[in-house]
Amino acid sequence: MRELFMARLTTKGQITIPVELRRFLDLQAGDYIIFEKKDSRVEVKKMPAADLASFARPIRQRFQERGITPQDIEEAIAWARGHKP
Repeated sequence: MRELFMARLTTKGQITIPVELRRFLDLQAGDYIIFEKKDSRVEVKKMPAADLASFARPIRQRFQERGITPQDIEEAIAWARGHKP
C-alpha cells in the first residue's frame, strides 16, 4: 500500500522527518540518514553505524595524506560560519 508523507522545507534547507517515518526507520537523535538519488526519485535510508565508519574512512585518509588536522577542520568550519576560532 502506498503511503505519502509531507514535510516543509525551512529557509535553511532543513526538514522534519514525519514521526511515522522516524518510527519506521527507527531513527534516533544523532543518527545519520542517506539520501540516494535514483532517476527522478530520492530514497531515504538510515545509515548503519558500521557503514558510517567505512563511508568516512577515505575522507579521513585523504585529509591525513594532505596534512589536514582536526584543528584545521574546526577553523575552516568557524571561518565558514563567520566566527573566529
